[in-house]
Amino acid sequence: MSKYYAMSSEDALRYLKSRDEGENPDLNDYIRIVGTGEQPNLSPIKALESSLAAVKKRFPVSLKEKDRAGGQFESQACGIVHQRLENVDRTALSDHDFWTWLAVARFAPLVEWRFGAKGRHAKPANYGIGNRSENLLFRLWLRAELVRDVGQKDPYFLAKTGDQDLWRSHILRQGYANARLITKALLKLQAGQLKAKKLAVEGIRDLAKLLRRLRANVEFEFLTAEQAENLVVELSNGLKVGK
Repeated sequence: MSKYYAMSSEDALRYLKSRDEGENPDLNDYIRIVGTGEQPNLSPIKALESSLAAVKKRFPVSLKEKDRAGGQFESQACGIVHQRLENVDRTALSDHDFWTWLAVARFAPLVEWRFGAKGRHAKPANYGIGNRSENLLFRLWLRAELVRDVGQKDPYFLAKTGDQDLWRSHILRQGYANARLITKALLKLQAGQLKAKKLAVEGIRDLAKLLRRLRANVEFEFLTAEQAENLVVELSNGLKVGK
């Protein structure tokens, strides 16, 4: 296992508080190196910084609160995050503190651009403090990890499907999303790839409720791709469809 940089939630919160109060803290005082073997390799991180900077240039210099452009950025960025971090040690990728370090030490300007506002910094949760699933970088990586399909021309097609509300409220925050074939089936439904109509926002919310209830009695992980797709189509019958 190679060494990697990490930052605890407690240290990250202390650093951000000091930063926000204008104290100019030394970031290195809050970072530690974990693991054994070779020194941390920053090449994938630097490549990711460059790639996301190029994507960000396509968007406004500042975003309004609940700006749709923010969700569009995430759609374009998720596959890039996953691809650039593909060769990072899996131990690091499974460590909450690695993702906190990544967001705070390397991508704070991006997090602030995405979630900050005039006179207000991004919430600590956007850095993964208190809730890893809200960490911007981790969330983008997980979005692509869940539905990447190496057999397709664009392996990240499904990851780019759906808006921010679909992903954050009805996939990443839901236990049934751990069953990847269910997640893929849900996205295929919204991408028009199944024999059922795309659902409206209200329909998606109702489908999510049905999946949560069914999850208590059905092991989604044991379903085949066909069974997962048939289940999603069946549950979507009668729900409000989109335009």
